[in-house]
Amino acid sequence: MSNENLEEFAPEDPRAGHVDQGDDAGQTDGAATYVASTFDQSASRGGRPGATAVVDNETTKVVAFEFAAGDELKEHAARHPVLIQVLRGRVDFTLPDRTVELVPGSLLHLTPMLRHAVRATEPTTLTVTMLLPR
Repeated sequence: MSNENLEEFAPEDPRAGHVDQGDDAGQTDGAATYVASTFDQSASRGGRPGATAVVDNETTKVVAFEFAAGDELKEHAARHPVLIQVLRGRVDFTLPDRTVELVPGSLLHLTPMLRHAVRATEPTTLTVTMLLPR
């Protein structure tokens, strides 16, 4: 998988998502959700991965998936943009135009309704972050 669309910039660059820094930065009355571990939240179910929502609020839903080797999700699509991150293991991620191998440390972004399928080549934990409309 290549980084053909990767753009580098400094952490203080507005494109990094920072609004402000120092004493004037942000607010103190927001909310933080902490998940101690996304590992082993569910178990594989006879050829299909187990799935558990570990964060579910008005703007974001994070689902932790546990795959056994050979488990798969048949072709499907998500209604919202999603980010897929493999925490351990490996999966073959099939897109309309190619198949990419996702490994720990890789990140994949999908636009809404992009068809895809997933097959684990070894025991795998991955998260899917759904970016919900505000």
